[in-house]
Amino acid sequence: MAAARFLLDRSVGGRLLVTRLRDAGWDARTLAEEYGDARAQAMPDEEWIAEGTRSGYVLLAKDHRVASRPLEAQAIYMHEARVVAFVHGELTAAAMGDLCLEHERALHRLATVAPPFVMSLGERGLRRKRLNYP
Repeated sequence: MAAARFLLDRSVGGRLLVTRLRDAGWDARTLAEEYGDARAQAMPDEEWIAEGTRSGYVLLAKDHRVASRPLEAQAIYMHEARVVAFVHGELTAAAMGDLCLEHERALHRLATVAPPFVMSLGERGLRRKRLNYP
């Protein structure tokens, strides 16, 4: 497995998903673990994108619209972020874990792909999203 490190947005199932990924051998952390619960809850998306990218993480988010929202897209572009977002926002932590483990090799290879990018993760695997910036 590649040496990818993953930072999970607060919306992706928190402890359930991070525990499942760690049990499978992933290097994964939640925003709350990385920055403390109070700061994690208050961080705007563009801030956690910048901070997580500077720390060398592949970012795991629930909302694939992060590629189209102007502030988030700009942060992804400007900080050369690597972002994976789930296709369906209503997925449970268990379903997100299933997808991550099913596509584990492809997700870990993203640590070697030139940024910036947003990949959408669904049943059919990874698809690159158009980044709404510049």
